[in-house]
Amino acid sequence: ERGREGRRRGAMAGVVVAVLSAPVKAVAAPLKLLRGGGREATFYDERATANEEPDPEDYRAKGQPWTKVHPDDERTPDRWVPRHPSLIRLTGKHPFNCEPPLPECFSEGWITPVPLHYVRNHGACPRLDWASHRVEVKGNVGRPLSLSMDALAAMPSFSFPCLLVCAGNRRKEQNMIKKSIGFNWGPCATGTSVWTGVRLGDLLRKAGVHRAGPGRRFVCFAGPRGELPQSYEGQQGGPGSYGTSIDIETALDPACDVMVAYKQNGELLAPDHGFPVRLIIPGYIGGGGGKRGG
Repeated sequence: ERGREGRRRGAMAGVVVAVLSAPVKAVAAPLKLLRGGGREATFYDERATANEEPDPEDYRAKGQPWTKVHPDDERTPDRWVPRHPSLIRLTGKHPFNCEPPLPECFSEGWITPVPLHYVRNHGACPRLDWASHRVEVKGNVGRPLSLSMDALAAMPSFSFPCLLVCAGNRRKEQNMIKKSIGFNWGPCATGTSVWTGVRLGDLLRKAGVHRAGPGRRFVCFAGPRGELPQSYEGQQGGPGSYGTSIDIETALDPACDVMVAYKQNGELLAPDHGFPVRLIIPGYIGGGGGKRGG
């Protein structure tokens, strides 16, 4: 018995278990986690008060469309991009990386308004034009394509809600335990929108790609040149192009719903979310779906 008890105690090392004998009230108080040596890490503001609930009406109007340029952007390359003032900026003025306050996410419900959707930018927003932008499918394909945005939007489209999340979501809490190389995302680097666009598989089949084969195992995506502040030799898409890739089976499978999207919540994409066109890849982390594809 002593041996089994000792093993149980050893297996539970580092786990805090609370046995409660009375009803529990909802309390907006700091959440604390015991670190090694019994030290505490506090994740929320010590000044939080018990049973404090924000009034949803205080936040409801903040999800409405926003057309003004924020003063913090006036001396940056993004001085033309409207941004909501309640967004929490995580990397200073530029590049723009932000998330909404948690109460505003709660007040808006399941679908995140575009002005309150988190943003992950590696550099300045390219100032692109719907009329001149083109989407190209080339490489090891039977029929290379070069489509205007009007031609893309004229193809059969579909819409569905999809949750996007940054890989750094809640990294602030991780950094409080052990510092990482990433900046301090809170709990709102996530958002759900209704996206509209064309199936990537339809574009590939239009280009003569119907299955994987020798030299045809992956689909590589490339954004516009100059989007990233740094480049490297042989960069897919050219200097400063943001690139990702997925296997060709996923790209062609209709059940995977990989989308070349041009609308978010029924409106053309905002600059921070990929205008005029971006990728949505369900089941992949947010960074896998590149913005402003070309």
